[in-house]
Amino acid sequence: MQRTQLKEFYGYGLILAVLVSVQAYSIYVAVTTDLSLSWQHYLGFGATTVAGVLWAFRKPQYLFYALGLTLILGYENLLGFTPSLDFTATRYYINNMALHVSYQDFSMYMLLIWAYVAHDRLRNLVTGLLVR
Repeated sequence: MQRTQLKEFYGYGLILAVLVSVQAYSIYVAVTTDLSLSWQHYLGFGATTVAGVLWAFRKPQYLFYALGLTLILGYENLLGFTPSLDFTATRYYINNMALHVSYQDFSMYMLLIWAYVAHDRLRNLVTGLLVR
């Protein structure tokens, strides 16, 4: 493999390892305390499993989209990775209407790491969109 492909492969593996370890910690906390897992956690388990299978079969093209979509949905509070779904919330106002915007900090940091790992693929994607 080329150097960029190895960086991407091991970077995705590192992201998946962090996601699996945080989700294992979530299961541990749910078993040992009175915290119950929500539907967001179960969707997060499924999305991480799909991304892990793609990583195991070395499908970087599909893994790029699967892992990116997983982290974006986690960022938008639709998937849960951490035991408690802590999120940062803010409000934006348009005239008298308040728009509540919230995001998960953990997913945001993982999304930034994913963007660093997939920098070349993202650059090619954006270049392909803007050049045409």
